Amino acid sequence: MKKKYIILIIMVGLLFLTGIIYFLLGGITVELKGNKEINISYNIEYMDEGFLVKKFDKIINNDKYSYKENNNIDITKLGKYEYNYEIKYLLFTYKLKRIVNVIDDIKPEINVKEESLIRDYCTKKDKNKLEYTALDNYDGDITDKIEKEEIEDKIILKVSDSNGNASIKEVPITYSEKPKDKFSLVGNSTVYITTNSKYNEQGTSYKDGCGNTIKVDVTTTGSVNTSKNGEYKITYKANGQTLTRKVVVYTPSSNTSSSNKEKIIYLTFDDGPCSYTERVLKTLDKYNVKATFFVTHQFSKYVPLIKKEYESGHAVGVHSYTHNWNIYKSVDAYLNDFNKMNADILKYTGSKSMIFRFPGGSSNTISRKYAKGVVKATANKMTSLGYKYFDWDIGSGDSDGASRSKIYSNVVNGVKKCSKCIVLMHDIKINTVNELDNILNTLTKQGYKFGTLSVNSPTVHHKIAN
Repeated sequence: MKKKYIILIIMVGLLFLTGIIYFLLGGITVELKGNKEINISYNIEYMDEGFLVKKFDKIINNDKYSYKENNNIDITKLGKYEYNYEIKYLLFTYKLKRIVNVIDDIKPEINVKEESLIRDYCTKKDKNKLEYTALDNYDGDITDKIEKEEIEDKIILKVSDSNGNASIKEVPITYSEKPKDKFSLVGNSTVYITTNSKYNEQGTSYKDGCGNTIKVDVTTTGSVNTSKNGEYKITYKANGQTLTRKVVVYTPSSNTSSSNKEKIIYLTFDDGPCSYTERVLKTLDKYNVKATFFVTHQFSKYVPLIKKEYESGHAVGVHSYTHNWNIYKSVDAYLNDFNKMNADILKYTGSKSMIFRFPGGSSNTISRKYAKGVVKATANKMTSLGYKYFDWDIGSGDSDGASRSKIYSNVVNGVKKCSKCIVLMHDIKINTVNELDNILNTLTKQGYKFGTLSVNSPTVHHKIAN
């Protein structure tokens, strides 16, 4: 009987002790915050979320327990790492482990300097250079791996790093403004033809803003009666644009086998274009005077001014490409030089010129040093090809170093002696450039008319000396 009581007392004691232990330690849970395995980005600082200690789902303050943490994480190297905790609470120790994967999951960054690629409407050539770079957090500079593709009006830039992260960047292509169509006369806006001669209608040219010829319906009105002296107007209309050409029918004056008393001056400028040419153009424009430029390629920087001369309504003729006297070695040598200059004229005006002036004039004697009879032979050859050459009635003297006052006197007094005067000047001579305003001021007040030369114009030929 006594033995039974002892056993009972022991059992009650154990139950009581169990109750005390459960009260102190029962319902304890220790768990990680967040996931047991996570991924973090390469080279990005990592802060672990930590853990929680709970009793009966109630969080225990951290002053009730102690813990140690350790990890082998290297964020500068891709791989799998552990983050470990050892927590002590009362008499017990708990261990937790989180798996941390350092991965490269960041896309490369594509940077483009320009907002868009600007392309010329006509040439379709890029007007700016598309500059770009690609930087990756793991691989560094991977610009050389960029793939470029053009789709419709976009440039597509693609790049992938060594871990398969890909980026795409779209750069729009914008085009320069479409140039306006150009409706222009072929030949001069004013044409002079002698009485009872044939009027050759040169027509018009219609080009888009890119210089491509377009076939359009052109309505032409007006006619020319070559049997009657006078001024006639030809009007051309196309796509809402209107052009006019003045045709002057005249009887040649005495110095050109005619007796017409109407005074017309043909100002001609040789040897340019040069740095002074734009000043000459501005002065001519001031008085609304059109002139003829016999051009060269002596000053290559200014050759594009031929385009401005032409578009300003002036006539353009060939003088010489090199203006070197050795072009008189032979007819072929002259033609080679002539054709090179005419190619420049074609480039900047859209058509070759059919008029020219011999360097030194047709009466020059310097050519004798190179070949006997070369000027006469060349004149015959050029005439047979349909070209027409012009000498001059009035020399300004500027090529001989004349002063401004002398140039003024030579021109203003000289034109009194003829009714159809071709005046020789040079746009490369500063005294002429400076005095041109005074000359035009006087001549316009005196009522002179001004014209440009063409194959239909009255001409002056000196006596060929070689």
